[in-house]
Amino acid sequence: MPSTKRATEAMIAMANIKKGMKIYDLGSGDGRVLFLAAKEGAIGIGYELNPILVLYTMIRSFFSPHRNQITIRWKSLWNANLKDADVVFVYLLPISLDKLQKKLLTELKPGTRIVSNSFIFKNWPIEKQDKVNHIFVFSIPKRVQ
Repeated sequence: MPSTKRATEAMIAMANIKKGMKIYDLGSGDGRVLFLAAKEGAIGIGYELNPILVLYTMIRSFFSPHRNQITIRWKSLWNANLKDADVVFVYLLPISLDKLQKKLLTELKPGTRIVSNSFIFKNWPIEKQDKVNHIFVFSIPKRVQ
């Protein structure tokens, strides 16, 4: 199910994107998060399993002034290498979030922001939230030595 325009705009605003940041959208759908992030100066990589949505995003990015900032991959998010992410966007069902939380903790550097539409990660403190649009921001904690 795609994020609404208001929710997508709230996600981008809450991510605090700066020019040159690398963002990932896991389950990127039609690419709306990627395009808004690129407009803010980010480099966006999307992972999507639906080949029609991948093709749609590719065509749309080809005609976009931000085409050099957007990459879409027809690939499972479970096979994504996220090590260089500054921000990761997710809109996944809670059943997937437990497994994803382990992947994020393993791969991401401390301080990386995770912006989630509608659902929260268990036992992870919410840094910021937009109660109207149901957007939550989390950060990868510092590793304990």
